[in-house]
Formats: sequence, C-alpha cells, structure tokens
Amino acid sequence: MSKLSLESIAYTNIRQKIVSCEYLPGTVLSENELAIEFNMSRTPIRSALSRLESEGFIVSFNKRGILVKDISHKELIHIYESILALQLYVLDQAVLREYAFDTKKLKTYLDIQIEASQNNDYKSYIENSVLFRRTVISAADNDTMLMLIDSYKDKVVMKSLLHWKQTPHLQHYSANRINQSVYDSIIQGNYGEAKQSLVEAFERILYRTAMDVPGFDS
Repeated sequence: MSKLSLESIAYTNIRQKIVSCEYLPGTVLSENELAIEFNMSRTPIRSALSRLESEGFIVSFNKRGILVKDISHKELIHIYESILALQLYVLDQAVLREYAFDTKKLKTYLDIQIEASQNNDYKSYIENSVLFRRTVISAADNDTMLMLIDSYKDKVVMKSLLHWKQTPHLQHYSANRINQSVYDSIIQGNYGEAKQSLVEAFERILYRTAMDVPGFDS
C-alpha cells in the first residue's frame, strides 16, 4: 500500500475518533501508540497528525506531546454565525436569483434527523441537522460556500456530541423543531419566516453559550 494511502487511512481514522469523541479533548496522542493501533509505521501517522493540527483538531507541545484540542466557545459562536450568515444570504437572494431548493433532500435529512432523535442516536441526529443546513445553502450553487460549511461540519458534530454526553440532564434534539419550521417555510415560499426561525435559533445558542452550555441543537 502506498504511503499516501496509509496517510489517508490514518488521517480518516484518527479524525473519526476525534469527531466521535472516542478521543476526548485533552487526550494525549502518541505517534507510537497510534502506529501500533493502526498497524503502520510512524511516518504516515506523523503526516496525518500534521494535517489534523492544521485543521485545528489537535495541538502539539514540545514537552507534553500531542493533545486533542477542544473547540472554544468563541470559535463555536463564529462557526454558528458563519453558517447562519450563509443561510440568510441564500434565503435573501432566493427570489431574486430564482434559487431552487432541493426540498426532497431537505425532507430526507429532516426525516433521518427526527428518526435518529427518536432512537437517541445523537451523532446521526446532529450530522443530518448540519446536512439539512448545508442543503439550504447548496441552493446558491456556490462551491466556495459549500467548502466553508464542510470545513465546519465535523467541529460542530464533535462539540455538540461532547456537550450531549456531558449533559444528559438537559433537553436536547430541539433542532427537529427548528429545521421542521425552516422546511415548512421553504415549501410555502415564505423565506422571511425561514430566516426568522434561524435567527431565533442562533439567539438561543448565544444565550446557552453565555450560560456555558453550548449546543448546536439549542
């Protein structure tokens, strides 16, 4: 197997374990241990870790080693704000530019999201919630916008999943109601109501983050 293939495998596996919170924030990663775990040399592991560090998932310290990085409240708010701005722009321009929303795909992600919440499968729930938002943005047919939300997706999943695991006493899955409202408004061509639902959801996120309980499904 080529070095590039091994690096890709290492990168995908390590990133998946970070996003799924199998490697929690603050976990110390070792090149040697990862090489043993994935049955490969340290070279592709080192390359994979370098890539993950450039993406903000880990941080290297000379004496402490490699740590899985947490997503700060500030970064989380910036991510939510960027996703909101993209959605509001698309909804603002929908009539003028005659955007066609893929309502079939929106409904699919919404249904999977709701089913996941009923099965208490939070990872699937949050992933499909983000994919729902991505589908709203995709109506603009703008690859740069999609690349931006794709770069945020795993960080949103990671932070939200961590929050869910740490706060079992709190009510979760409220994005079902939000995305249902957005979907209904888009179906009716009432983009103003869709925007209002998204803005109100973001304001709740700001409030909960200020109260130190961040979560994408707020």
